[in-house]
Amino acid sequence: MKEKKDSIEQLFSQLENQWDTETPRLGHTDRFSKKLNAEPVQTKKKNWIPLSLAASLLLIAGIISFYQLKDNQPTNQWQNASAQTKETHDYFASVVEKELTDLKSKQTPETEQIINDALTQMKVFEQDYQKIINELQKNGDTKQLLHAMILNFQTRISFLEEVIKKIEIITHQKNIENEKSI
Repeated sequence: MKEKKDSIEQLFSQLENQWDTETPRLGHTDRFSKKLNAEPVQTKKKNWIPLSLAASLLLIAGIISFYQLKDNQPTNQWQNASAQTKETHDYFASVVEKELTDLKSKQTPETEQIINDALTQMKVFEQDYQKIINELQKNGDTKQLLHAMILNFQTRISFLEEVIKKIEIITHQKNIENEKSI
């Protein structure tokens, strides 16, 4: 224990003239006691979660409203077309859409290639149709353009019906082969 006492005395002897012995300025105790008794200052934590959530919601609402406004605007492709042309387009487009939905519903591993080829051909028909629409925008509504539009839609519908028939034949043949193996 004496060794510890010697080491402490040695420490104090080394620090002998290094102590701060000056008297503090006037009013030091008052300032110190005020700081001691004052409520601790809490730093405000910036909570970014509500702010980022609000910003995200605003962004989503903006995107949705942009696309709704875009969908609600009348398309310029029909500005030179008559009401009869618009009705014809709407009717045939709905029939083609129904046939496409029917075609896609029949997709199986055996019919996948046929359906993909049919969809590729439908893109070609759509490109031809866009050329007709461009002519409609340039030249206005004419009988030839209306006839070309109807012919394009009829070709699409006939094509889709033929593809659906082929798919039904393939499906039927597969069912017959499965029945023979039972």
